[in-house]
Amino acid sequence: MTCTLKEGDLVVIEFDERRRFVTRLRKGARTGSDVGVVLHDDVIGSPCGSYVPVRGGRGGYALVYKPSIIDVLEHGFRRATQVIYPKDSALIAVLAGVGPGARIVEVGTGSGFVTALLAWLVGENGHVYTYEVRREALETAKRNLAMLGLEKRVTFHHRDARLGILEENVDAVIVDMPDPWDILDEAYRALKPGGVFAAYTPSAHQLYMLMERLLEHGGFTRPRVMEVLLREWLPEPEALRPASTMIAHTGFITVSRKVTKKEQV
Repeated sequence: MTCTLKEGDLVVIEFDERRRFVTRLRKGARTGSDVGVVLHDDVIGSPCGSYVPVRGGRGGYALVYKPSIIDVLEHGFRRATQVIYPKDSALIAVLAGVGPGARIVEVGTGSGFVTALLAWLVGENGHVYTYEVRREALETAKRNLAMLGLEKRVTFHHRDARLGILEENVDAVIVDMPDPWDILDEAYRALKPGGVFAAYTPSAHQLYMLMERLLEHGGFTRPRVMEVLLREWLPEPEALRPASTMIAHTGFITVSRKVTKKEQV
């Protein structure tokens, strides 16, 4: 099956490994960098994954292809807040069992990076309900989700979830907020039996407080705690070796499940 790029398509224009841009193709438009410019008219009608000329600058060619969800998150989304890296958000989603048809509550929308991944995973029959207290961040998230056409899979609440989560019987509650222990009662009420509570905490103090409250609560299983360290390798056949830098600690991931409290048995 052939793939031809057309006007309106979302694409990655890759000048080199350090210069990647996600943009939507428009007749007469251009995407520029410090090494030259790609005319969208040169891209429209080209096969996916092909090279197009770089005008001006150093010349040469740029690679153009349709983006993955990670391409859009890393090179297309605007940031109004600190974000959770894909290395962490992907593991959170897997551990929380996010998949087609799932109903997910997210506390702490931020710029919508995790929201977008969740909306992409739940598919057309699932839904994400996300809570954010900062209006500016919420508006940024809405624009970001619209870039991927995923906004219809998301309900955006400009609301402090600690004052009440409006949904019930959801599959998972995923939390990115400074004090996740303050949401435990609301998360417990919103989750279906056996549903997953997952939290992202950057500091060890936050992790300690969350662990203490989770164990005291009585309505959650003993949590799993982990972090993800990511190191790329340099793909040089004659000198294959790890890169000299890596993305090390960014945050702790804590996962637990809702269970019946002993006094309810």
